Amino acid sequence: MNENVPSNSKIALNNGVIIGVVLIFYALLLWVLSVDREHWLNYFSYILMLAGVILAVKQYREKNNGFLSYSQAFLNGFLTLLFAGILTSIYIVIFFQFIAPAEVEKMIEIAEEKMVEQNPNMTDEQIDVAMGYAIMFMKPWAMAIMALIVNAIAGLIIAAIVAAFMKKEEQYFA
Repeated sequence: MNENVPSNSKIALNNGVIIGVVLIFYALLLWVLSVDREHWLNYFSYILMLAGVILAVKQYREKNNGFLSYSQAFLNGFLTLLFAGILTSIYIVIFFQFIAPAEVEKMIEIAEEKMVEQNPNMTDEQIDVAMGYAIMFMKPWAMAIMALIVNAIAGLIIAAIVAAFMKKEEQYFA
């Protein structure tokens, strides 16, 4: 193995920041165009994450003389999305705390409307209790923590898939 290969975490950090910035710009674009409530558009962010991990793992493999074990590829992909998740979680706090704090109120109203629509037999007391829990999780810091957890889980899944396809073990005995 080449001793001049940059560390896995350095490559993951660089690519994670790039992916994080792309995801932030995508989220801002959806918000500016007022289509951020269209859930199917939010799934495109997973495609962006997948593409970013593929590029990150490919970059690391190229800097490693074309070889990469499954564990190296998995770690690179996971760290890349973990760093991207940290960056996007910071963005979530900034966005909902300073840029668009009124969005939280809109989210709460929509959640209550959907709850009443899906459960028309709920009493006012039941709705109040359920909304109390919903409001607790709609604080910027809570949304950021949930986003980081979702990103970590997505990172595990995406990294495992990408690593399975992009690993290229070095053959010592041919």
